Amino acid sequence: MKNLLFIIVLAIATCFQVDAQVIKLVPDETYGVGNDWNKIFDTYYDTLDGRPNGLRKQLVVFDDGKAIVSHATRNRYSLFDSNGKFLKNITLYSADKGKKPRNLQPVEGKLGDLYFTQANNTGDIYLFDDKGLIVKELRIKYQALEMLALDDHHIAIIGSTSWTKKWRYFVSILDTNTGKEKILCDEFRESSGDLKNKDYFIYTEGKRDDMKGQWQIAKVNGKLIVSNPIDGLVRTYDFNGNKISEKLLDWEPQTLSVEEQTALQNARIKDLKDELPGETDERVLRFYNDFITFYENGIQHIKEPINMGWFTMAIKGNDDNILFFGDAEVAGQNTFHVYSVSKGQSISTGSFQCEDYDLALTKKRFVCHNGFYYGIQVLKNCDGMPLRLVRFRAK
Repeated sequence: MKNLLFIIVLAIATCFQVDAQVIKLVPDETYGVGNDWNKIFDTYYDTLDGRPNGLRKQLVVFDDGKAIVSHATRNRYSLFDSNGKFLKNITLYSADKGKKPRNLQPVEGKLGDLYFTQANNTGDIYLFDDKGLIVKELRIKYQALEMLALDDHHIAIIGSTSWTKKWRYFVSILDTNTGKEKILCDEFRESSGDLKNKDYFIYTEGKRDDMKGQWQIAKVNGKLIVSNPIDGLVRTYDFNGNKISEKLLDWEPQTLSVEEQTALQNARIKDLKDELPGETDERVLRFYNDFITFYENGIQHIKEPINMGWFTMAIKGNDDNILFFGDAEVAGQNTFHVYSVSKGQSISTGSFQCEDYDLALTKKRFVCHNGFYYGIQVLKNCDGMPLRLVRFRAK
């Protein structure tokens, strides 16, 4: 599988090639001074089904500079002041003492004085106060992929739901006062693919939309910015869902060539074959050999490049800028376009570097706010628990 990941990274990095300016992130040594990180992030050692689970955290930085960190599978939300000082852990509870919150999810933002969580698998959204009291519950009837507070009663949501043989992806604005919701834009994507009655498989087949990424949302200068990695369009809306503008990103989409697809296919075949030595169970051997044949037959069907989309992730940057990443979550590749919303164009390209931390550039663990970058990051060369909440200055 390492061979496969390396080829994916190389392919995407090549087709997103730009002369990127290196931006060095320097930790602000005054932020979070005196915090006992071993105690605050003792969840770093959590496991789930025997596997490490401690890095599954989510960071939100609010307008006043305070920050909150959610800990996966825990009823714990760690609150920090604007200087990074740990304030307290919040535990959610219901006014009905006999009722416990179900399937708690990370905090996604604030509506006025109330925090709200990501919708869980039954569509429940919890709004709670500083003490953890659940003041209000909302429910949606679809899967929420991302949520963003727009003002004190509007939430932008990227949602998905099954639709006959396809999946419907959409962006909506939910009015939490009235419960009314407005769909801003949507699209239908193929499901992972029906492999029945086929004698071949192409590794990227059925996964093309997933590899291109999902819709992205950001709040910039009092407007909602919605970007689509597949068609390259950037749409601007007001908080009532009225469209203001629509523009096409001014760089070429990423592509995966026939040669790169073939390399992916061969890497997958090699990975399967590498797992075979020592296996004696005939049923397992037959299973592996069937899949190997399935992939080998697929090579002859790779005949044209694949459009991989314009980007895989977008993060709000400084001023009115949005950072559009080619691929930020695999093997350290983090080249991005700096897109100015007001100008409607890319104004530069960049790439982050940090000497002190192993950067995890994901929307859950890396946030830009008021000229600083904040992150839940792993400290290099650390004896003991290495996880920190960090504020970076860019140089």
